Amino acid sequence: MKLISVRALSALAVTTMLAGAPLFAHAADTPAPVSKGGEQAESGAKTATLTDTDLSGYVGSIDPAEVGGLLNYCTQGNYVPDYDDAFKVLQSYNQKTNAVPDGQEGNMFYARGTTGQLQANGKTYSIATSSIPVRQKTCKAVLDRAKAAL
Repeated sequence: MKLISVRALSALAVTTMLAGAPLFAHAADTPAPVSKGGEQAESGAKTATLTDTDLSGYVGSIDPAEVGGLLNYCTQGNYVPDYDDAFKVLQSYNQKTNAVPDGQEGNMFYARGTTGQLQANGKTYSIATSSIPVRQKTCKAVLDRAKAAL
């Protein structure tokens, strides 16, 4: 009985390795994921590239609801110097601008900002693909604009 169990386990191990072979081959072709904080996860030869394009200059020209969404993104991602202060500003700003209306209707500008995107000059930019220092600088500009509107 013991010999059969060892053979069964060996066969199961070989079957599992063979079943996973296509996954291992595919894994080498996929870029490594980016973690929540934006740092590149370690794996694979190909990596996603973060940009150093400064987006803070666009903050003054975006829709107020988009500012609210971006401030939400920045607060949740902890890209602001003081979370508690930024969260209070976010609540006050959203209430003042009605960026998050009651009921089922949503605000697409707010939704876009919440994903870390902003639209300026007819183009959509993503701070989510920016380097951490660029995110922090853009988020500071977003926080400053929201504070100035209160």
